[in-house]
Amino acid sequence: MNSDVALVLAKEDGRPTTSASMPRMVAMMLRELGVEDGDTLLEIGTGTGWNAALASHRLGSDAVTTIEVTPHFADRAAERLKQIGFTPHVVCGDGAEGWVTSAPYQRLIATCAVQHVPYPWVAQTNGVMVIPWGNGMCNGALLRLNSDGHTAIGGVVEESSFMWMSGQAPADWPEETTGEESATDTDPRVLTPNEARFAVGLCVPGCRYRVDWGDDAAGADCTLRLTDGESSASVRYMPEDSVFPVYQSGPRSLWDEAEAAYRWWNGAAQPGFDQFGLTVDRNGQRAWLRSPGNPVPVRT
Repeated sequence: MNSDVALVLAKEDGRPTTSASMPRMVAMMLRELGVEDGDTLLEIGTGTGWNAALASHRLGSDAVTTIEVTPHFADRAAERLKQIGFTPHVVCGDGAEGWVTSAPYQRLIATCAVQHVPYPWVAQTNGVMVIPWGNGMCNGALLRLNSDGHTAIGGVVEESSFMWMSGQAPADWPEETTGEESATDTDPRVLTPNEARFAVGLCVPGCRYRVDWGDDAAGADCTLRLTDGESSASVRYMPEDSVFPVYQSGPRSLWDEAEAAYRWWNGAAQPGFDQFGLTVDRNGQRAWLRSPGNPVPVRT
């Protein structure tokens, strides 16, 4: 029986690190990619080789390059592809560097999420790039960028959630510390919606989010926790309170940054994922709201 589900292929420390995407997501990403006759394609993250097989069927094996960081996945995918008659160029290497040997490409597709779009992808593509994009607060969104080999510009076309590219996962949680105490009248649960957390994560780079739930029968008692690996913050919500205790430690006041970012998002009429976009060039990347001329206010 066919099912529209993702299949976990590998784990590390109990956490999934590699998966095969659900068929609906594969179809949607390939539709956004919009390959045409004569295109060459670079895939970041070979996995099972499924995307590479579909691309090889559409474009011919010679037009497809796929790069995989894990050697046994690369070898296994190459063998499986060969068994069904496809021989794309399967490379074992760091996907963040792309594969300049076969560049330029008219299409690039990534099957792992990034916080920062690697510039080699832009430099090696003259055409469309489809890339899962997220941040420590929310992973995330699917970008469709147009690249001229120097600058890539585009917006979010869909919600998505992919495993992080190696080296781009959010910071680990440090040991718990109390920190300096203050208070806020902002209910920390305002960061529950994905749209709010995605926007706040763009404004507060490097920040990671979790909620620890209390033991009350209604499940309403909770603590919001933020970290960037060095600084930490926590806000305790209790149903009977209208002011909530805040504890912050480290060089950044992460709750203050997140609260200000939330107020910006709320004041901008709570835009959804598809209102955001990204510009990437050799100087880095800049997130924007509704148009490239309206940058997201970054707080550091």
